[in-house]
Amino acid sequence: MISKSPFYQDKCAEARAKKKASYMSRKSKTGLDTSKKDKDGKFLKKEIPITEEQNLAEFNREIKEFECVNGVLKLRQEKND
Repeated sequence: MISKSPFYQDKCAEARAKKKASYMSRKSKTGLDTSKKDKDGKFLKKEIPITEEQNLAEFNREIKEFECVNGVLKLRQEKND
């Protein structure tokens, strides 16, 4: 059971909720336009419209890359074998 005391709050759940809110508020994301290149030969960037379902799917994929440390989400460090 999670305590409702103001001294003990689930800070990791709050951090995940903030991260999810930032994903869900997006209306588009930046991608590469493979049909066009600039003068240096690099692909140009373009805005791609994105739906709520796509935002949620991307959030669910990428949240696994983070770990919560004292209420702060940080990228997981992979151990080199």
